[in-house]
Amino acid sequence: MKDSESVDQNNQNSNTVIRAAELAVVGELLSTLGDVISRIAEVLASEEERHGQNDNKKIQKQIDYLTNEIKKLKKQKNMDRPKWL
Repeated sequence: MKDSESVDQNNQNSNTVIRAAELAVVGELLSTLGDVISRIAEVLASEEERHGQNDNKKIQKQIDYLTNEIKKLKKQKNMDRPKWL
């Protein structure tokens, strides 16, 4: 009986070790998946920031254009006005 108890104990220990190893593998997989998701989020944030900067450049270009147009209109208005006013 003692031999069969020893075998059962060894099997239980072996099963426990296998389960622990399986849990370790699952934990590593989840950790790796989390890292991948984090990297994807970083890339998306970087692209969004770059896109926002491009939008800012376009808006600034429009503002500069409109400012120049206003200056031209003021200059034209001042040229059309009589000198004595």
